[in-house]
Amino acid sequence: MDYPGLFLATAALALGAVLLLWLLSIPLRDVSIIDMAFAGILAGIAVLAYVLADTIAPLQLMLLGMVLAWALRMSAHLLRRNWGHGEDPRYARLRTWVDNDRAFIWLSLRQVFLLQGVVIWLVALPLQVGMLAPADTTPGALAWAGLALWATGLAFETVADWQLTQFRADPSRRGTVLDTGLWRYSRHPNYFGELCVWWGIFLVACQAPWGFATIIGPLAYSHLVVNVTGQRTLDKKMAREKPAYRQYMAVTSGLIPLPPRRPGA
Repeated sequence: MDYPGLFLATAALALGAVLLLWLLSIPLRDVSIIDMAFAGILAGIAVLAYVLADTIAPLQLMLLGMVLAWALRMSAHLLRRNWGHGEDPRYARLRTWVDNDRAFIWLSLRQVFLLQGVVIWLVALPLQVGMLAPADTTPGALAWAGLALWATGLAFETVADWQLTQFRADPSRRGTVLDTGLWRYSRHPNYFGELCVWWGIFLVACQAPWGFATIIGPLAYSHLVVNVTGQRTLDKKMAREKPAYRQYMAVTSGLIPLPPRRPGA
């Protein structure tokens, strides 16, 4: 399998998956299903690339194991958090952009499903190139550094998500700001962990020829998480809804875990 053939096959999988989810979202009236399927589609791309690779080497097995472990945890977390809770408020607000359901159907295709398909394919670029590494490619220093970064990220997002779930389940904390545990050192430790996971996968893929060229994947994902759908958007929302969050922002690092700053520093 050559690069163009693999890229076409994985693009077709991503496109087919998001189109199917789009069609399902219409009778369900819930665009949020794309979020719950995000990790599963990435895992599907990894499996397809693994199957289509002409040779199977330790590097490919490492990449496949990393993605499947991440996808299993992420899918379980999102399904447990979102299933049965209706459409995410972000998508509910998107419905107000148009005057009727028919217009929203086409808006959601462009603004949500096709965009997510492109993001998923870009994020998976390191995986795809890594799977086409020659049979004699063995994990070297970069791959082991990537595995360590991936493990750190997976641990961070797992613990951060658990702490946030426990916080939200406590009625006495309603209306307050989570500023303990990992959240004492970063306003978004789960996002930090997520980016560590995908930069770690990129480092592993760098052991393969042309692996460095796939840096567009983690760069695009980092931009989206920090500037578009994640950190900055959530900070604005939380500061608007909870006055105490502004003080939290003043003393707590936005993404990378750091010791809290002194008020007014």
